[in-house]
Amino acid sequence: MDVLPWHKMRSLALSGGGILFFGEAMARLSAYLMGQLSLQGKSITLVDATQSFDPYLVARVGRLSGTSPRILLERIRLSRAFTCHQLVTLLCETLPGQRAEGPLFILGPGILFYDEQVSLKERQALFHQVVRSLIALKEKGQGYYLFQGPISRQVKNRHFGRELSNSVQWVVRVALGKDGLEGKLLKAGFDGERIQGNRV
Repeated sequence: MDVLPWHKMRSLALSGGGILFFGEAMARLSAYLMGQLSLQGKSITLVDATQSFDPYLVARVGRLSGTSPRILLERIRLSRAFTCHQLVTLLCETLPGQRAEGPLFILGPGILFYDEQVSLKERQALFHQVVRSLIALKEKGQGYYLFQGPISRQVKNRHFGRELSNSVQWVVRVALGKDGLEGKLLKAGFDGERIQGNRV
């Protein structure tokens, strides 16, 4: 795995395509990237399945760049999902029927599928729909960014993240290093065994 210091991870992220980030500081990283893309004039579709979107972090990007935070925030279209069924509806029915205007951001694309109140068989079937829809959305829009935080060790790992990795070009594990955020890069076409042991 290639180690990515912050400046290289930032360059990779802003290059577009399909990217899955997993690990620490997902709210912070996603807000920064949304702010940077908004500064470029791009409209962003944000689906928040973790209820972790912090508009103040995006506003901070605007203030530091000398741009009105309101301008950046108005370029972000936010939808929230509280159940796996709601997330499937958004990604498989609502968004495909809308005109793609910019990149798609999804916070916690796998977390809602760990809800034990829904049968495992149903969750797996729904998740397969999401992965197929993501591939189609990538072709339609300007790329997408997936942000998945750590899964609790008290929850049985169903490895939904491994399936997500098949729908993206890049997978980056993010951690807080001594100089800030840094990533470890798994390139396209990697062998699933290379992420053995990571709770994605």
